[in-house]
Amino acid sequence: MSNQIQINQKLMEREDRLAEIFELERQIHGILGGEPYPLAPPDGLPSRQKRMKPKRKAARNQAAPVRLRKLDPETEAAYRIVYRENQAEKSEIHTDARPLALLANTALPRFAIERIETVQATQDGGWERVEILYTS
Repeated sequence: MSNQIQINQKLMEREDRLAEIFELERQIHGILGGEPYPLAPPDGLPSRQKRMKPKRKAARNQAAPVRLRKLDPETEAAYRIVYRENQAEKSEIHTDARPLALLANTALPRFAIERIETVQATQDGGWERVEILYTS
């Protein structure tokens, strides 16, 4: 058994004994009816030592995740996503923001989102932009 392991075992035994001593001192305090008795705690206990917490590594230039707000029911009817897939620009209409946010936060080859916007229906069956929520 290495020296360090033996030392650690003895330090743990020492701390157990000191915990027993603390309990005895607490009982003395109880017998005295709460009156203080001059018993100083021993210094240098491993349990009283401050330990350094490992520092967290800072995020490396990661962009904040895309979050899309809910639609305003009075002025907005859906979301429109405009993206490039294999160099062709495409556009889709969605009523749920969750899959769009998931897609915007996932890097895919040959696929790039250009913008996500809110839209409202027009009289002629088309869609009119209300607000741009995300641009690349």
